[in-house]
Amino acid sequence: MVITYDGRPVYVVAVMEFRDDKVAHETHYYADPFEPPEWRSQWVEIIQ
Repeated sequence: MVITYDGRPVYVVAVMEFRDDKVAHETHYYADPFEPPEWRSQWVEIIQ
């Protein structure tokens, strides 16, 4: 997921744990866009 924060895109990953059909725990990870390292750039597709 990509959100906008202070007018710029930020990537978000949300991990949710469920117990008995309810959310028991939720963790969010946020990252600014970045260029891939050269060694793995051949496998990367840039998301616009």
